[in-house]
Amino acid sequence: MRAEQVSGIHAVTLTSHHLHNLANTVLYRTVVLDKEKDVFLFRRTVNDVRKASRLERTGEVAITLAFLRNAVKRLAITHAMHIDVAGVTLRKPGAKVSNSDIATIIAACSGAHIITIPYQWAHVLRDIGKTVEGLEGRETPGNFNVTELVLSSYVDLAKTCYTICPITQWQPSAPSTPIHSLPATPSTTRPSTPNPAMQRDFASGPSYLSPMFHHVTHLRIAEPAYAWFSPLAILDVFPSLTHIALPRRAHANTENDELFIGDVKAILQEPRMRMVVISIFSQIGVGADKEQVINRDTGGTLDIKDSTIWLAAEELRKGDRRLFVVDGHSGSWRKDWQGPAVVASPSGPENWWRKVLSA
Repeated sequence: MRAEQVSGIHAVTLTSHHLHNLANTVLYRTVVLDKEKDVFLFRRTVNDVRKASRLERTGEVAITLAFLRNAVKRLAITHAMHIDVAGVTLRKPGAKVSNSDIATIIAACSGAHIITIPYQWAHVLRDIGKTVEGLEGRETPGNFNVTELVLSSYVDLAKTCYTICPITQWQPSAPSTPIHSLPATPSTTRPSTPNPAMQRDFASGPSYLSPMFHHVTHLRIAEPAYAWFSPLAILDVFPSLTHIALPRRAHANTENDELFIGDVKAILQEPRMRMVVISIFSQIGVGADKEQVINRDTGGTLDIKDSTIWLAAEELRKGDRRLFVVDGHSGSWRKDWQGPAVVASPSGPENWWRKVLSA
């Protein structure tokens, strides 16, 4: 390609080896993989780097394993391999991204301080040492420096096994069905927190407390799941956690609302917790902003601030300054990483926690 055909930062990098290295430092400090193609291209880069390292040809390439480890400060994988329909996980047609692809990328970016990832790949983070193919001894993932983690939704990272199936979130009923909440299993038979004996069993296993999670202080679970997950169980997985954001669906199962608030109360009892955010989401997205809920019994809209969970959370907030209650917006965890300004900024996207504090 002739010089006159090249524009932008690439043209500048062709003028000097020093500028080329500087440009790489800027471009790689925030890595955003929003499409399947992006994942494959970055995986190919990592594979080429690993191959050069094995052949001891690192002096011939600008990108090395050491460079990726030191340069990548933020890694956002916002491409989701699966879609959820009524709680059932389905593979997108033609999807080819594997657990190994994701693990290889994460292992190469072990110096990243912030990682954002769809919940479907959260277990890859937990089992990072087991899912990276073709690693030789000197390539084994080193110490991870992740202090902030964003998961698209809840996932049971503790592998906690309940004998009773979780209750699905309530959906607004049709006028012919006068039931406004699914029947809930009594809390005496469905614990809101893991059994202590069960916790000890899993804690002794190598996959329960992952080295990836040791230094995480800020955890944001972006959106609600289709089934019940205990927020309190998260604390045992992240021993250094001080900030946590928990989503909940408005106008959902009231029994689960009570369990959720009970878990939040228990989390606030932890001295290490400095900030707890409850993000409350609407049930059905309609209208221009997709944030309204239709009451099918009356035909009007349901305000999330009139929901049981919002009122209970606001009441709890009055007694603890560490608790914040905010509107949740579907897809915002992806939008936070969109646009060239995110990559260009030395600090990456806007600090979500500061945004909550200043709201």
